[in-house]
Amino acid sequence: MSPRRSPRHGLRAAPVLALAAGALLLSATQAHAYCRSASCPEKNEPGRICEPASTDDCGTPLLWARPCVGFNVQRDASEQASLPQAEAIFTKAFEAWMNAACSGGHPGIRASYTGSVACANVEYNTDKANANVVMFRDASWPHSGTGVLAMTTVTFSRSTGEIYDADIEVNTALHDFAVADTAPGADLLSVATHEAGHFLGLSHSADPEATMFAVYTPGTISQRTLEADDVAGICDAYPAGASPGECDTVPRHGFSSLCGADQTEGAGGPEGGGAPGDDGGSGGGAPGAEGGAGGAAQVPRACSAAPPSGGPRALPAAALLALGLLAARRRRRAPRPPR
Repeated sequence: MSPRRSPRHGLRAAPVLALAAGALLLSATQAHAYCRSASCPEKNEPGRICEPASTDDCGTPLLWARPCVGFNVQRDASEQASLPQAEAIFTKAFEAWMNAACSGGHPGIRASYTGSVACANVEYNTDKANANVVMFRDASWPHSGTGVLAMTTVTFSRSTGEIYDADIEVNTALHDFAVADTAPGADLLSVATHEAGHFLGLSHSADPEATMFAVYTPGTISQRTLEADDVAGICDAYPAGASPGECDTVPRHGFSSLCGADQTEGAGGPEGGGAPGDDGGSGGGAPGAEGGAGGAAQVPRACSAAPPSGGPRALPAAALLALGLLAARRRRRAPRPPR
């Protein structure tokens, strides 16, 4: 099986009711329902599964199959957030999910920060090493939709829903972010916590109080902390169980700080041989039943548009998902000049 990339999860600054802008907003009558992103091969597009059930539920929910996963911050960080600040904020964002109170303990997955990396591409390599990267787009925003605050791109198995890779982009080119409680701009920790939920396989919630609600109100910090809706979603995806103990966070096909194009052959080996893949990559797995080698399978959702820049694309049995968060009003600012 080769991986599929899921629609991206992005945070936008746009009117709340502007559905065309791309938020996965649900009607008020569907409030208080968490949703998980899902693989929906029968529709040839990523889907979602909600609780309570929604009429458009479809497919197999996405999740990381291994109990431990690592994430990294691109070492250039941003003019708006230094590397130490970005590392601390995203670590805290993931900790909010890891510390959720499930029946019997905390969620049965550990997401750990494993250091900064050089690669600034959204990519998943089937024949080279990988990293799950948080990156800031200071110079320009490479996707359509100026209102998007951030976007998470998830690569997953179309047949099983297993997540293979996830990358987060923050739109610092067009939006101001706050790294302190009293600073103006979109609260970076709130945005990071929302995107971490997408990273872990959650979709947008219909509950306007939830961290995973598709709209962010500028100047607020409420999405830093999980609501009951968010806790129910993460505990459903990763029920509490035995502690994973010693965690192996090495990505599929190994870990590298470098993008695939900059790696030498077999770059996955020296930095840790991640689990061999069933995605048609160097792990020796056969291409998935839904297509032979070659050709990307990308299904853009409302919050995303253009394919991610850089790196090899997913094979046909893999899918690309991207979802995002919207801000309650549009902000306009000229793109920042390249550094």
